[in-house]
Amino acid sequence: MISAKDIMTDEVIVIYEDMKIREAAHLMLRNRVSGFPVVNKGIGLAGIITMTDLFRIIDQASHDTKEGFQEHINKCKDLPVAQVMTKDVVSIQLDTSLNEIVHLLVTENKHTFPVVDNKRIVGIVSRHDILNAIFAYS
Repeated sequence: MISAKDIMTDEVIVIYEDMKIREAAHLMLRNRVSGFPVVNKGIGLAGIITMTDLFRIIDQASHDTKEGFQEHINKCKDLPVAQVMTKDVVSIQLDTSLNEIVHLLVTENKHTFPVVDNKRIVGIVSRHDILNAIFAYS
């Protein structure tokens, strides 16, 4: 049985809640990833920031009638990640099966899953990792 530990990316970049949105976006682009777990200095996993969260900002800017598009974007760039991250994180364990992960992806509409072991982030599973496990090696 294939599990999270078999398909996860174990070199996980985590970011802190107080990082600016512009910095998180830059890291996503530079590392060619769609999201990062967000941690705080006290309790660990606090949320996840994904490209979808960034696109919500862009969508809001395109509908903002008080400010122009660019003004809205410029204002948001320096906000802390904590203000736009997804706080409802679905994390998985090392032994979570591939079938369970796919089911979570479909039913929870989540695309990236932090892998935790004893409350510590040890990896991350993305849609890319799942498709790679199913189609690249079967």
